[in-house]
Amino acid sequence: MSRKPKPSPRARKSAKKADSTVGKVERLVNQAKAQREAAVEARALAETAFLGAVTERRSLEQQLTASESRLNGILQSAMDAIITVDDWQNVVLFNEAAEKMFQCPAEEAIGQSIDRFIPPRFREAHHDHVQRFARSGITNRKMGLLGAVTGLRADGEEFPIEASISQITVAGAKYFTVILRDISERERIERQLRQAERLAEVGTLAAGMAHEIGTPMNVILGRAEQLMRKTEDEATRRGLATITAQVERITKIMNQLLAFTRRKPSERRAVNLGQVLDDCLEVLQDRIRRSGLTVESNYETTLHPVHVHADPDQMSQVFLNLLINAIHAMPAKGRLRIALDLVGSQVKTVVADTGHGIPEEDLPKIFHPFFTTKESGQGTGLGLTVAHNIVQEHGGTITVESKSGEGTAFTILLPASKS
Repeated sequence: MSRKPKPSPRARKSAKKADSTVGKVERLVNQAKAQREAAVEARALAETAFLGAVTERRSLEQQLTASESRLNGILQSAMDAIITVDDWQNVVLFNEAAEKMFQCPAEEAIGQSIDRFIPPRFREAHHDHVQRFARSGITNRKMGLLGAVTGLRADGEEFPIEASISQITVAGAKYFTVILRDISERERIERQLRQAERLAEVGTLAAGMAHEIGTPMNVILGRAEQLMRKTEDEATRRGLATITAQVERITKIMNQLLAFTRRKPSERRAVNLGQVLDDCLEVLQDRIRRSGLTVESNYETTLHPVHVHADPDQMSQVFLNLLINAIHAMPAKGRLRIALDLVGSQVKTVVADTGHGIPEEDLPKIFHPFFTTKESGQGTGLGLTVAHNIVQEHGGTITVESKSGEGTAFTILLPASKS
């Protein structure tokens, strides 16, 4: 049996060195594998984190978009106007209610100065208030606690508003938000309420005056007329005639007050409006002749009559008021024009004169109680108010057009009678 030769020391040393090299290589390979696996794992984690961040960001963006949409929906559906301006008083937010209130599209308002919505005489005071508010945070502009301020629509109309203001700082910049409420309608209703209360007081006063003054006035009138029949002295007769005229004037004023505050229920029927006008002209014929007026009438009373469903006495009251006013407006000659037409389902009546006219600033007040353009002592300011109320109660409208020095025209529209 043969025996293997023992390796030499040098061979053993070489083998041992080879084994060591192989071990190092294996360790390096294993280390590289571990590093690669760690890198893959880190990359996977990074990708997962990135995708998570992207997903979270998208979610936040969606939430922000939804929140902005909800906020914008609230702002745009608000009944009050909401306007936000920056520190330079330029508009950055203008909701739909603001568009309607100021009659200005948002695209025309945004980026523009808030001054365009404030009347020029109030702009300096507004800027002073905003500056004080920016410094102190204190404002007296709180909805319902401040008297009306004035806004300016795109067409130049001024109107009353209530306002509240707040401020916020974003990234070092200040923004001011105002909430505005148009109180034009509320003020109109309040005026009507005050007028109704005033008219109620006038009604009470008129009833009392009619009772207290009516009897002595009738006694004075009767005695004056009796004395006129007995005396032959011309100067005395003129004096008594003056007394009679003034008593009749007082009686007329009392009757107007009573008619204005306590008018009897109307008794309506088919009324030939042309005949009513003829009757009124007949009553006023002497006045028309003394004033040297020319009357131009354009209507038929028999061949083609125009009927309205109305109270004939109240219609007479309306046209007598208009005709008397026209005569007073033309003290020395002039032309009185009366037209009557059937326009669709309505009857149109025009009473026009060539008198001194009505100043433009007085036209909006011409139907107000106790307002008159006549000289003191020549009018009560109730005639046109009574006429206006009668026409409205009959379902019609009355309007006026006038120019100073050229004349006045009243137009009445009433529903035509169906029978």
